[in-house]
Amino acid sequence: MKVAIVHDYLFQYGGAEKCLDQWLNIYPGADIYTAFGFKENFQDSPNITKSFDSNKVYSSFAQQIFKIPFLKKYQKHLYWLYPFAMSFFKLKDYDFVIISASFCGKNIRLDNCKKIVFYCYTPTRFLYNLVSNQDQKTIPGFLKILMKIFNYPLKIADQKAVKYLKSKQVEFISISKFIQNRVKEYYHTETKVIYPPVELKQFNEILPKQNLDNPYYIYFGRISFHKRLDLVIQACLNLNKKLIIVGSSALKTDMDHLKKIVTDFEAKNPTKKGLVDFVGRVSNEDRNAFISKARAMIFPAREDFGIAPVEALAAGLPVIAYEAGGALEYIQHKVNGYFFEKQTTESLQKAILEFEVLKFDSNIIKQTAIQFSEESFRAEFNFDNILNQLPKNL
Repeated sequence: MKVAIVHDYLFQYGGAEKCLDQWLNIYPGADIYTAFGFKENFQDSPNITKSFDSNKVYSSFAQQIFKIPFLKKYQKHLYWLYPFAMSFFKLKDYDFVIISASFCGKNIRLDNCKKIVFYCYTPTRFLYNLVSNQDQKTIPGFLKILMKIFNYPLKIADQKAVKYLKSKQVEFISISKFIQNRVKEYYHTETKVIYPPVELKQFNEILPKQNLDNPYYIYFGRISFHKRLDLVIQACLNLNKKLIIVGSSALKTDMDHLKKIVTDFEAKNPTKKGLVDFVGRVSNEDRNAFISKARAMIFPAREDFGIAPVEALAAGLPVIAYEAGGALEYIQHKVNGYFFEKQTTESLQKAILEFEVLKFDSNIIKQTAIQFSEESFRAEFNFDNILNQLPKNL
């Protein structure tokens, strides 16, 4: 069977790339089409690395730009180019095509492909005013200027791409009920929900340990401006709570912004140094060790779904989460976590203090994550299952 997977871009290993990883488990010989990709960023994914090594990753002309090393840091600034670049790809005579996208992947051209699904992570945030005012503050000034110039024509192109996919009878699938509602609002399309895959097994094996000597909170996962990790840092500094941050950002500016919050605080409060620890990328074993001794994970983002919090639940770790987005579909207030109402430092601080007087059962917490397994995801995307459920495409 001839299978193609269209993926926006491959420059960091996040939630969307974990979906790609699982599709490659089902369809190991699949061709991958992407705007650009950096093999060196996928050490944690043997499947994606193998696709690069097997010359199964087909990049657009945008890839040539990043052969000049210093231009890699301008990935965000060149965002306007990627939909145009992807439109040059024409996929022909594939039995099954999976479009994995939140932005430019939907601009692919299709010819005589039998079954096509569009796995939508979100309608493109910056085209539909889905980036909050607070998040806007972290966007570089030059990029804001570019967005004012390019976003209007890009939005027209985005709607045109969606219309094109509908004409090909592509089946739209959302990653959560939250995104299902957004797709209906912005793309005027009904979708089925298939939750992203979570590697539950290795997290289920983590045994929570009460760290009485030096209790701390944890954030782990991919770091980017819209994750609102600044709220977590500021809240923990204000409350004199220890915070460990596991993970890294593909863009140095994101990390510099977060570290500056800490250095500015320490300059004003020299007796309170060492409250926030950036440990970066670590092995799974070290990450699991950090998780096992944490009080809770703090998840401050309005996320489309959010794989890392479900991984925490699978480990029996409660999650303090912003009461919005995908978190509403797996966080149960005072059962496996605690919600804070507003995306502000003050609201998060209040939630942390209220959380600390509660008790949670790690076994009950683990049970709430079962429905999000990798096995469930692979079963949903098995071709025979897709073939039985979806209408015949043109």
